[in-house]
Amino acid sequence: MMRFSMTHMCGLLASSALTIMAAPAVAQDTPRQATPADAVTAPQAATADTVTDGTAATEQDIVVTGSRIERTGFVAPTPTVVVGEEVFRQRAAVNVADVLNEIPSFRRTQAPESGGIGNAGANNVDLRGLGPTRTLVLLDRMRLPAVNLPGATIAGATDLNLIPSALIARADVVTGGASAAYGSDAIAGVINLQLNTDLTGVRATAQSGITEYNDARDIFLSLAGGTSFGGGRGHIVVGGEFNDNAGTGLFNTDRPWGRRNVSTVSLPTNRAAGLPANLVTDNVIFGVLTTGGLITPTASSNPAALRNLQFVVGSNGAVTTAPFAAGLYQGQIGTNMVGGSNVFPYQVLRGKTRRYNFLGHVKYDLSDTVVLWARGLYSNVETQNISAQIRAATGGTTSFLTIGRDNPYLQAALTPAQFALVPASGLTIGYLGNDFGPPVLNTTSKTYSVSGGLKGEFGEGWHWDITGQYGENESRQVTSNVPITANFLNAIAATTLNGQVVCANATARAAGCQPINILGRASYSPEAYAYAFGTSNALANTSLTEIAANLNGEPFALWAGPVSVGIGGEYRRETFVTTVDALSQAGSFMARAPRNFAPAAQSVKEAYLETIIPLMAKDWALGPLDFNGAIRLTDYSVSGSVTTWKTGLTWKPIPDIMLRGTLSRDIRAPSLTELFTASVATVPRPIFSDRRPAFANSAAYAYDVVTGGNVNLTPEIARTTSFGAVFNPRFMNRLQASVDYYKISIRQAIGATAAGTALTNCIGTGVADLSSPFCSLITFANNDPTNGAVLSVVSNNANFAEFRTKGLDFGLSYAQPLDEIFEGADGRLSLSAQATHVMEYRSTFDISALFPNGVNRAGQTGALFGGTAGLPKWLVNSTIAYRGSRFETSVQFRWISRSRQNNAQIGPDQDGYSPTLVNSINNNIIPAIGYANFNMSYNFGTQQKRNEFYLTVNNLTNQEPPLPAINNNAYYDLLGRSYRVGVRLSF
Repeated sequence: MMRFSMTHMCGLLASSALTIMAAPAVAQDTPRQATPADAVTAPQAATADTVTDGTAATEQDIVVTGSRIERTGFVAPTPTVVVGEEVFRQRAAVNVADVLNEIPSFRRTQAPESGGIGNAGANNVDLRGLGPTRTLVLLDRMRLPAVNLPGATIAGATDLNLIPSALIARADVVTGGASAAYGSDAIAGVINLQLNTDLTGVRATAQSGITEYNDARDIFLSLAGGTSFGGGRGHIVVGGEFNDNAGTGLFNTDRPWGRRNVSTVSLPTNRAAGLPANLVTDNVIFGVLTTGGLITPTASSNPAALRNLQFVVGSNGAVTTAPFAAGLYQGQIGTNMVGGSNVFPYQVLRGKTRRYNFLGHVKYDLSDTVVLWARGLYSNVETQNISAQIRAATGGTTSFLTIGRDNPYLQAALTPAQFALVPASGLTIGYLGNDFGPPVLNTTSKTYSVSGGLKGEFGEGWHWDITGQYGENESRQVTSNVPITANFLNAIAATTLNGQVVCANATARAAGCQPINILGRASYSPEAYAYAFGTSNALANTSLTEIAANLNGEPFALWAGPVSVGIGGEYRRETFVTTVDALSQAGSFMARAPRNFAPAAQSVKEAYLETIIPLMAKDWALGPLDFNGAIRLTDYSVSGSVTTWKTGLTWKPIPDIMLRGTLSRDIRAPSLTELFTASVATVPRPIFSDRRPAFANSAAYAYDVVTGGNVNLTPEIARTTSFGAVFNPRFMNRLQASVDYYKISIRQAIGATAAGTALTNCIGTGVADLSSPFCSLITFANNDPTNGAVLSVVSNNANFAEFRTKGLDFGLSYAQPLDEIFEGADGRLSLSAQATHVMEYRSTFDISALFPNGVNRAGQTGALFGGTAGLPKWLVNSTIAYRGSRFETSVQFRWISRSRQNNAQIGPDQDGYSPTLVNSINNNIIPAIGYANFNMSYNFGTQQKRNEFYLTVNNLTNQEPPLPAINNNAYYDLLGRSYRVGVRLSF
């Protein structure tokens, strides 16, 4: 069991809180009074406690999802943020996730702008940094099919690309455990996207965008409309949108921060005196691989006189050799070096993305108390990105190629004196296949869902509904330009036969092998390419069937008022299957390829009971006090039964203050991919720089990582505690502020130990720690942890992890009509602010000999060498806006506090630093940074039918991402200044 401890810095917390309350940021809780222009309209039910656009709303106006019970005037004890339609419009958002990921309690983990190798273009949301799979996403309180990509071993999450943003009335974010109300996955919270099913008229949007660096060109078109029929008894709304983004190039050299190519490297134990074990430095590039091939200096079989010669094309067009400008630490830090001269790695900041979706909703009043409704949804998301860079991965113990002595291309490239030195075994070549280009990953994700049901009311305030839906997601991944390992090796193993250059292997020649020359510049025939390269094709299908029934009302009253009760049941069935091509199934490609996933299914039956009990009435001397409790019984066909529950209180001792608190037990059940994915070795094989004395003078080497599922997984168990206060002073009734404390502890968490984490914890100090449980995941040569090379690391799913996080959420909201200050003045000013202060964020992934209690990753925003990513200690999001009948403008400001590159490492500015430490680093500081986003619009229509031109500028001052956090797009903008311009029309 992991132990946790933390020092509470009360003075710093108090001073920081005052700063946030005074600063502009994105908004919070709902004031009691509202002007007609500010009101947010919706059916009556439980009210929201926070609104993000700075406008006011009445208690009767908001329906939120903190409770299953529809009760007018009830404020759920779980903090809830409401993101209104106004915010989506103001940010010129093309996706609801664009706005949600700016809320401080979220961490961006997967989005098209995440870029990176293999990004599939999904738009996920991640509350509290606990992972998208622990944040439940609903559409009008119903689940959507998960997007499970082929080959994934983690659970799929809901892709927010599915839903036309023009039809979203608002998003309710419940920032706390809600499994008792909504079932599995609601550990971090729930996001309920509510549709505008009463839309009347037509809305159209046309928008174009581009970055300062003339890339990521973006086109966004949206159309939505609604009308009544049947004499007003029915209403239909339809909407769709199209978004096309051209993405960025293969290299990040257009941007100043990209040209620096900053990265982190780990140095060996025999480094020079005074150097720390880890460096953050510029110009980290490939050191033992070149595009034309490098006679690697790390292979003992290569003659000393030939080492570090690279094959190039000379001025006469012929292939020859030239000295390689080696940088520092060549051969000591994997395949990289620092400085020198070589090509940059590929770095796609944003992949190409094209998506379109359509949604239709119809409802009809069968009577005054019964409504029939149906909904259909279709989405298609296409993304093009790159897979792992083509490198010389042979499947052996190194990542280098062997070019035989009888290879005619080698003989022609070397001088006679050089060729005389070539041993009979040939030369070991470090090869980077840029001449062939990277494998291109095309992902198409299609989702459709049909749903419908009946809802109504009877008696004195009783409400009921019966719903059903069926949905499917089909995700296809086609990876082209992928070397077929055996065929590629056969093609480069050329020889001369009867005066012709042919493949040396006779069997390969009979199978169509044609020779390929990789030296200097790749040269090959179309037939040679067709033999050596192929396309991986994989198709994954996920389905969801859901049937639910709910009933709630007020069966009786107690001393303080009526008792509300909600009951319901739900049945879900999920299926998943993946089919791949024969070469992928056989593991024949150099790049990672999915494997077949046999058809699998899991069903769940659930029943819940919720109640609201007034303990003190509103007109009592001590004010109203309400109890909210819920319990849910859940039975999974594969992973077993589990019970979740929630208790909460809200108390308003005086009209100016509301106090609230909750305690809940929540779960996340294992997904089909986590349960049943077959164990396979990853491709390409990772490289390891071994720090043990036996490898002090040896080159880095490759090892296998085995990943897969585990049929014995059980549900994760979480305990969530939250309490806080909402302030709405009577002397300033347009002001509202809130503060809430949260603490989430997860046991039996499902995860896979990263191979790097296992290696670090077992032998990362240079001495094998045989008491570490991580050593059991590693297979050593000759079963010798002291001197044996690492052969493989098991990284399968297991219920082994624990997470713990806690912190504070702050909010501020104020709206001021200007005519109350200046008679006849037009419009209003609004101020909204949100902030999250993370005090603790740790997991058992970080347990090691150096950190037996784990590492607190709060205040860490740098990339890791393995383990758990971090969260900033402070994140603030604020907006100040003017909204008039014609002209509107706003400035949004996001601020991320100063952080660390890695909280498990010690830099020169920290106590206890010494370069001799295995966790020393030369620079562990990531400076604070703020981003300003500007929006303005002009309405050339009427107040009721707004027609407007608008302009949005994101990252107004073109802030560079703070180095060394160059690769962290969870919080930092890697694209630079970008522009969006468009027009919105209403008919």
